[in-house]
Parts: sequence; C-alpha cells; structure tokens
Amino acid sequence: MKKIILLLVLVSTKTLFAQSDREITYGLFAGGIYSKISNLPDVIVPKGIYDGYTLKEEGKFGGTGGFFINWKYPYAKVAIQTEVSYSGQGTDLNYEDEKGLKYKMTFGYSYINLGAQFKFYPAEGFYLGVGPYVGFNIASDNIKYTSNAQEIFADSGVYFEPDANVQKVLKESLTGKNYFYGMFSAGYEFSNKLSIGARYALGLTDALRTEENGHRYSENKNKINSISLIIGYSFDFDDLGNF
Repeated sequence: MKKIILLLVLVSTKTLFAQSDREITYGLFAGGIYSKISNLPDVIVPKGIYDGYTLKEEGKFGGTGGFFINWKYPYAKVAIQTEVSYSGQGTDLNYEDEKGLKYKMTFGYSYINLGAQFKFYPAEGFYLGVGPYVGFNIASDNIKYTSNAQEIFADSGVYFEPDANVQKVLKESLTGKNYFYGMFSAGYEFSNKLSIGARYALGLTDALRTEENGHRYSENKNKINSISLIIGYSFDFDDLGNF
C-alpha cells in the first residue's frame, strides 16, 4: 500500500512539474510591410476649397525586422511573445488638377516598435496572436515633395514656390507622432526553429500632428494600418527554463 501511495505521489509530482515547464526561446525576424496613413487628402486640401483636382493616397512598401522572446506553455497551448522591432511605414499622396499641375508628397516614417502578443496554438506549430504595441517615430519630419510646377508654369508669369520651399513648409507643418496599435497575427513555427507569419496592424491613435500654419493644412485623425509578412529564426535558452 505504501508503495502504491509513493508511486501516486511521484506521478503527481512529475505531472505538476511538467505543467509548470516553459519553453523559452529568443530570436530574430525580418520581412516586408505594406502600410497606409488614413485621411491625408483632408489634411492637405480641406474639403470645399476648390474643385477640378484629384488627390489620391497610395500605400508604401517597406521593411521590418526585430528581436523577440517567446514564453511558451505547451500544456496550455499558449505563449506570450515580447518584441522590439524596426519598421518603415508611410504613404504617397498624388495630386493632379485640370491645369496640368502634378505633385507628389511622400510620407516616409521610421518606427521603433515595442509590444507583446498573446499566442494560441490550435494545432501543433500553428498559432494565432493578438496584442498591444506602440510605435515610436524616429523620423518625424521625413516628408518629400516633388512637382512639375516650374516646368508647366515657367513662362506663364505665375509664381510657384520651388519644391524645396514647399518641402520645408511641409516638414515644419506636419509632424509624425508616436502611436498605439493592435497587432493580429497568424503563422507557423517549424521544428527546425524557422517560422513564417502574417500580421495586420490596426492603428488606434492619431499618428500625425498638424502644427499651426498659414497654408490651410488642417488637423485630422490620421491612423496607420499595415500588413506584413515575416520569416524568423529562434534559439533555445537551454537551461534557463526558469528565466
């Protein structure tokens, strides 16, 4: 009887410790990202000012990459992953009117992102994730401006500001901000430590501030949404299971 009780205690203890085990890995990831800043046309040309023009937003492709630590609890099929990463995000804004004037504004911001996501593994290797992130803008005045104004109006007697002057005004009037966003992800982790994934980032707060200016640029709610595809590689913490 004592042997049976001892055996049950040993089995129970082993089970308890097995459930407390964690698989902790760290690694790197990199990939491509497609992003877009919302409501930019309403910032540059407020509605109702004049007609006869088109002003279209086009998302931009960029790169992303970072470092992660993943705390996985296999018995519960869940994990917590913390990250720090870089991403290049922005939007191209293209203007054209009935007089032939064309210009292009390129908002090309760079971010350092910090966040964490809760991951659920419905099947071996496959995960779904969600979590909060914050993006710190480290290139808040990176706006470029090009136009054909000097070409088409050079002989008309109408004065147009040189592109460099307009670009300077844009940099002074529009400032990229830090912003919060929600991350939704799905991916697959292979047994050889490689992983692939897709992510959708939903902007939750305003990412652009309009400073006081005399050029009709107006404050608006400008959020950044993005889609990214990544590939990663992880390393084990070996004996640091209690980290």
